[in-house]
Amino acid sequence: MEDILSSVNQLRSLINDVLDLSKVEAGQIELEVAPFSLREAVERGVVMVRERASKSGVAVGSEIDRDVSVVEGDERRIRQVLFNLLSNAVKFTPSGGRIDVGAAQLDGEIHVSVADTGPGIAPGDQERIFEEFQQTDVGVQQREGTGLGLALSKRLVELHGGRIWVESELGAGSRFAFTLPAEAL
Repeated sequence: MEDILSSVNQLRSLINDVLDLSKVEAGQIELEVAPFSLREAVERGVVMVRERASKSGVAVGSEIDRDVSVVEGDERRIRQVLFNLLSNAVKFTPSGGRIDVGAAQLDGEIHVSVADTGPGIAPGDQERIFEEFQQTDVGVQQREGTGLGLALSKRLVELHGGRIWVESELGAGSRFAFTLPAEAL
């Protein structure tokens, strides 16, 4: 039953990603913009992946600057981006590794980051992984995922007026980061 439930959840997630990506590309997604606590959104994201991470022997921590609290945006969509980045970090970080989530206000923007001690991403793959159905060789070997999560995350962040990128080195982990305007602070 657990295997069936896991498969159903994975299929539902895939369908939702495809539908969301289609809506974004067709210009049919409307953000429900309102003030929300980014601190709480980050903390909820960490809680959602902590059990899976601990089962894999991966530690998860967060550090949110005191000046980061309420932002304007679509909370559900920002939580979707956070969850995707955190899920990827858990998936690719080996046992004994660490994931750190951070949020800070820099240069009039909120910067949110998810850093891991995973295998890293080759320079040639760092732009490509934000395109639909693209994965690194390590991602393909995991046999989990479709290459839609980062593409969807990129579009959702851009709809908020932000940007998303990765800093990574093979064998030295990855740091995914995105920005949001800090106007509401």
